[in-house]
Amino acid sequence: MSTILIKNGRIVDGTGGEIYNGHVYISEDRIDDVAPLDSDNGRDLLRKEADTVIDAQGLAVSPGFIDCHSHFDFVLPLPDHHEFLFPMIEQGVTTVVTGNCGFSPAPVNDESRELTRISSEFVQEKPLSFEWSGMGEFIDYLNSTGGLMFNNVQLAGHGPLHLMAVKDNVKQPDAGQMAQMAAKAHEALDEGAFGLSLGLMYPPGIFSNKEDLTEIAKVAADRGRILAVHTKALSKYSMAYPIIPVFGKPHNLKALGEILDIGLKTGVKLQISHFIFVGKKSWPTVHKAVRMVENARDKGLDVIWDIYPHFCGNSYLSVFIAEWFLENLAENLENTKAIKKLKFETKMAARLLGFKLSDIQIMEANYPAGKKYNGMNLEDIGEQEGIDPLDALLKIVKESDGKALQLTHGYSGDDENEWVLEKLMKNDLCLFETDTLLKAGGFPNPASYGAFPRILGRFVREKKTLSLSDAINKMTGKSARWVGIKDRGEIKPDNFADITVFNPDTIADNTTLTDTAKRPTGIEYVFLNGELVVKNEKYIKNKKPGIALKYE
Repeated sequence: MSTILIKNGRIVDGTGGEIYNGHVYISEDRIDDVAPLDSDNGRDLLRKEADTVIDAQGLAVSPGFIDCHSHFDFVLPLPDHHEFLFPMIEQGVTTVVTGNCGFSPAPVNDESRELTRISSEFVQEKPLSFEWSGMGEFIDYLNSTGGLMFNNVQLAGHGPLHLMAVKDNVKQPDAGQMAQMAAKAHEALDEGAFGLSLGLMYPPGIFSNKEDLTEIAKVAADRGRILAVHTKALSKYSMAYPIIPVFGKPHNLKALGEILDIGLKTGVKLQISHFIFVGKKSWPTVHKAVRMVENARDKGLDVIWDIYPHFCGNSYLSVFIAEWFLENLAENLENTKAIKKLKFETKMAARLLGFKLSDIQIMEANYPAGKKYNGMNLEDIGEQEGIDPLDALLKIVKESDGKALQLTHGYSGDDENEWVLEKLMKNDLCLFETDTLLKAGGFPNPASYGAFPRILGRFVREKKTLSLSDAINKMTGKSARWVGIKDRGEIKPDNFADITVFNPDTIADNTTLTDTAKRPTGIEYVFLNGELVVKNEKYIKNKKPGIALKYE
């Protein structure tokens, strides 16, 4: 039996309670005992034999961090995923919640496998085998591949459910197809999915009506599971709605109101995914948005939001293209009149938002000739090619067949304006996430390397926006309780030994705008299911003790 003693650490147990000095004793994959330093039990623990002893003097000992929103389910089936996903474990993350924004690799059927593969290519490292149909089979498949980089919690996306029934990303389901979608959603939850997700800025979610989305929410509510929602607009003006006069209702507040209404109508546990405010002129809408969510909470809605701590986020490049243009993308890319209209609308929206095309940075162009654009912004690409930056955007979308990925800046502030992020993270309704796409190549999202260290370094130690205990609670115990993850998220006997040991005096995110792949400082040790996977800030090569979890 493998045993580990972590002694003399500052125990931040994930409950939000008082921090204390103490010891943690691990047997196999579980926490056997936890005790304060000067207690009788603590002295007894120091006398127990252990195969490995780590002196954590001056270090914080916390539960492994839980990333409550990411997209790694499309790369976890690959046997070599640990070779490029290791930055997540090096920043202390031991569990990731995937299946977000309406995308998930399951459920599928014979008619929808290829459609699901095509619609999710932008989040894939390489084509998946799709050797599964239902959610239970997918989870079992993950556990048959020889281990995972971290524990995986899976949501079922609206996208594959829609494709199974409708077989088209644009068409809306009829009554019979909607009933089929609801039945398959119930089935996915019964087979182990922890909840459902909607991606309302992406097909098919962007084309779905409120009645259909309400039916999906009812399924999650019926099973008492979460519904994670990427709302239809994240900025004051967006391409998801017709451009409105200056005095019209901000699009992000309109989109938020729509999903809060569905939540109140159905009683679902609602998670507002990456609660961000895109573009300088969208930032002030945070005050009204927070009040809207809090008011819904006061009316009885069980609701939270999640955020990441950087001022940029990733998505595919086509997200900047209007809904009407996307409906016939291939044709419109060849239609001069349609392109002229789109460029006019896009430039108007950018001006209304206080948003620049230099804020759009290419992560992965996703075609051979476009590799030179990785890390460049659209204005620089336009200047290099001698074309309008919007023509550069359309060129990359066309050449990549819509698979190009981008990193957008100006999300919820900038280095001189951190107040939006601070307002959101201080609120009791906030959880933390990365929302990152991490692949073997391309220009990575800095959240892949430093999201959790940035919270603990910048906003806990330096700015004291949060206490250490509160921050750890939000990224561990509170996240576990919200999602429904049992026996993880808190340091207590019989819980699984997912533990992150870090130096609160040195922990830091080291990424920059031009070097987004710099490793963090201060994550000294990480244990995953009782196995040491990070030592002295570095991932121990080829360690994969993670498992895919099923909802209990």
